Amino acid sequence: LPENGLMAVPWAEGQDLATSVKAFGGDLVQSLEKEYPTIVVGDVAEHPPGSVVLFATWEGWSGAIVQDQESRLPESSEFPLSGVLAAALGVSEAFQHVREFALAGRRSVGLSLWQPGEHWRGKSAYGQPCLYLPSRLWLIGLGHLGQAYAWGIGMMPYQKTASVEITLQDYDSIVEANKSTGLLSDDCSVGQRKSRAVARRLERLGFKTTITERRFSNVTQRGIGDPGVALSGVDDPGPRRILEEAGFDLIIDAGLGGNSQNYLDVLIHSFPSEIKAAEAWPDRRISPPNSPVDQPAYLDQRRKIRETTGLTEGEIECGIVEVAGRSVGASFVGCVAATLVLSEVLRSLIHGPRFQVLSLSLRSPDSRKAIPKFGLDPNVNLGFVLAGL
Repeated sequence: LPENGLMAVPWAEGQDLATSVKAFGGDLVQSLEKEYPTIVVGDVAEHPPGSVVLFATWEGWSGAIVQDQESRLPESSEFPLSGVLAAALGVSEAFQHVREFALAGRRSVGLSLWQPGEHWRGKSAYGQPCLYLPSRLWLIGLGHLGQAYAWGIGMMPYQKTASVEITLQDYDSIVEANKSTGLLSDDCSVGQRKSRAVARRLERLGFKTTITERRFSNVTQRGIGDPGVALSGVDDPGPRRILEEAGFDLIIDAGLGGNSQNYLDVLIHSFPSEIKAAEAWPDRRISPPNSPVDQPAYLDQRRKIRETTGLTEGEIECGIVEVAGRSVGASFVGCVAATLVLSEVLRSLIHGPRFQVLSLSLRSPDSRKAIPKFGLDPNVNLGFVLAGL
């Protein structure tokens, strides 16, 4: 690392860059190899080697990956979530390139968190300064998506994290399979309750946390003083159908694809909207035919893993798509989804554009859809604090 400067982002504040890389699971190398993808941040004197070379770039609410230094965005106005987005898009392109998707790494891809349906280079895509940040949030589900939400929250420029309250709801524990997808899961957290592990990480940054270790169900109700904004990251459509019954003022739910064909897909709903949660996830009570986890190759792989690792069936289920040779729970997908979910909250605080449904696939990001939300949510105080710009 030619310039091993000190990190300013909250998750690694005060650490030098090399220490941060190693702390988050990276390896330091003396030279780059041309058979692997290279992601560049900032200026370089010479074009580096790599099977593909990608330049991460940002401006305001836009984050992107481009093919050369000259194509970078202005990078004059910094918004932390656009940096997270650019990084996730870079890893996405590199990952897809390694998996031999011909277009990946050989195209420019980007997204505006201000206007997701518009091109990320347009001036309106850069958005307005983010003056306010949420002061109270309720996270439902702390797996792949929930930990990505927490990671994004920890990246935001709070002046005083002690004035921010986060409720964390999950009944499950972290297992080995979660380490590959959970941004806040590591060796030390295996076996711990997800709610407590995530709370511990957020509390190190100074946030106030409340945990609830019950399933989200029809008896879950927001109480007086509880956060009015809920961010949902559950897998089961059952709890999603009743999200609007718990008394929240604003609910944003993200869902990811669950097999090797659609693992790059992201679908986000915001409530209240013209679509009811019960309509978005109708109760069909029918299991999809030919589920991948019921195929002989998957069943044989599960048997081998049980015999060689001692993992339980539930633990194997968490990583089943990956152990079958297809990594469909890639953490960068949840990271992209988290930037979109959190941006919906931030735009609501500064009266920016709102959306009831967002959908995209990282395989073809330009084919995304954004359905605007007409009219504002009920006139309620969602809770906010000043951002430290």
